[in-house]
Amino acid sequence: MLVTTVAKSPRQEQRERERRYLFTMGLRVLCFILAIVFFEVGPRWLAAIAVAGSLILPWIAVVAANAGPRRSYDRPALYRRRPPNELPPGRS
Repeated sequence: MLVTTVAKSPRQEQRERERRYLFTMGLRVLCFILAIVFFEVGPRWLAAIAVAGSLILPWIAVVAANAGPRRSYDRPALYRRRPPNELPPGRS
């Protein structure tokens, strides 16, 4: 295994998962607040969309937070095929 192909550290991976979870749950809180505002003042169809978002987003947040690490299947640069080194043609 090369250094360039090593996965992220478990601590960094957990931090990224927590950020995704907190961002999604923050979006859920925003949807919940918008649902209350639209129910009182705005069109009811926007309130229904905001309620649906606030009900669906927790599931999405948990699934995204529990997803495994994203793997890249790129080959390291060490194994990329390079053109052979040749001398330029001589003068005639």
